[in-house]
Amino acid sequence: MGIEGRLTIDLDRAADGAGRASISSSRPLGLTKAFLGKSVHETVRTLPILFSVCGVAQGAAAAQACERALGIETNDETQAVRQLLVLAESLREHLIRTAIDWPRFLGLEAKKRELLRVMRLCEGLRQTLDPQRTALAIAGAASIDAARLAADMELDCLIEELVLGEPITEWAARRTADDLKSWSQAATTPAQQLVQAVLERGWADAGRAETHFLPHLADAELIGRLLCEGTEAFVAAPTWDGVPKETSALARQTGNPLVRGLMHTCGSGLLTRIAARIAEIADAPRAMARIIERCREKESVEQPAQGGASASAPGRGVAQVEAARGRLVHGVEIERDVVRRYAILAPTEWNFHARGGAARGLVEIASRQHETRQIADLFITAIDPCVGYELRVQ
Repeated sequence: MGIEGRLTIDLDRAADGAGRASISSSRPLGLTKAFLGKSVHETVRTLPILFSVCGVAQGAAAAQACERALGIETNDETQAVRQLLVLAESLREHLIRTAIDWPRFLGLEAKKRELLRVMRLCEGLRQTLDPQRTALAIAGAASIDAARLAADMELDCLIEELVLGEPITEWAARRTADDLKSWSQAATTPAQQLVQAVLERGWADAGRAETHFLPHLADAELIGRLLCEGTEAFVAAPTWDGVPKETSALARQTGNPLVRGLMHTCGSGLLTRIAARIAEIADAPRAMARIIERCREKESVEQPAQGGASASAPGRGVAQVEAARGRLVHGVEIERDVVRRYAILAPTEWNFHARGGAARGLVEIASRQHETRQIADLFITAIDPCVGYELRVQ
């Protein structure tokens, strides 16, 4: 078992046909206690090494939270490099899942050559963005070599060949369920084949259930929840305004026209979630280009306000980072460069809350008479491409 822990998901169908689902987690919530009494610099160096999943996002969140607690202002270029590093890591996770999981669901073998291509390209991007490995250090200074980055970024070609089967511009023009169906019929990539299979098997609305997406959260509000006596209960089963929320690719892509249209027809069901993940992959090159362009124009890079948390609570800081799995939040309290409190709110605890949208979706899936396990497996990984879990179907 990795340090992130695993989910245990139990599904069964009652005699009256009603589905039932329960979710429990083995995530070691007391992990952050290991940092108490440690120097802030040692904590930021060590923390991302502990996580096998989303290590860059963990490092970026740790550095930003500690900088805010210390009152350190990072420049726009360093913030941009961190954002680009997290985007590159997220894209790698998405692409690896499409290269491994999606063929497996279709009964096909993963293509090792394609997997190696993804790994090499994403590692090359990281090397170009942060050759000295300084961007994730406290007060780390980083700069963007736009010319070299443009030469190294073959993302468009990779995404078009491995996922979309067509130019990104053509995919971006697809806006309706019929457009998605037409796209899937080419069946040249695992993504197209998977969408085609979901449509043909009648799984499009599988897992459809009431879902509440996590809104923007002010840093000052989060500090009050993360750095208090009730922290462990909050990070174990977080709610906002008394309601479990979801933070996922679907939550991020609700503004996408195709995803928005599918929400009307399939709700938060399987097809909508798969389409949201494909849309996020397709948008990655443009998202990176937007960050670079803002940096060139010396505009403010999209980040939570730098001074807000520190100004209202000296020695305390929080950072929110959108990782492959969802929004990752770190909170820290520092005194004389020593960590006094540290809390991590992981997206898994939002997305797989025992009363959340995923749990309700799994109840709907459990009520189905056939192919429950296959649908549930696909549904779980569509929500979180990296989560470790054991699925038990009665």
